[in-house]
Amino acid sequence: MEVVVVDNEVYTLALKDALDEIRNVCPDIMNAFILGRDGEMIVGDKATPEKTLARVVDALDSMLEKAEAVGAVEHITIEGSNCRLNVSRMNDIHFVTVTPRNADVNYVNTVTHVLVPTILKLLEKICP
Repeated sequence: MEVVVVDNEVYTLALKDALDEIRNVCPDIMNAFILGRDGEMIVGDKATPEKTLARVVDALDSMLEKAEAVGAVEHITIEGSNCRLNVSRMNDIHFVTVTPRNADVNYVNTVTHVLVPTILKLLEKICP
């Protein structure tokens, strides 16, 4: 399945709402956003300030670009002193979450790896 990013307000709003609902289902997710194949911002949750999104995207962009030389990134986890940043590739997007270090990683991964692909498939059908 190839995710086609549509410059569509409905698509973007649906993704943003989906990210917020994922955060409601899994409160350990502090921030969530979706990057395109080339590291461009597609959508972020409502709780993450634009300035924060821009800094994270800039930092990840060079990392994702360099990873293309070795076959692309499937998953990256960066652990800080207080939180963990996870980047998971799902088809043609990168799903990014920020969680506390003590979060239940198995639960977070289960929620995100089931819900996000399902949501993307539904949106692809609704907003071709």
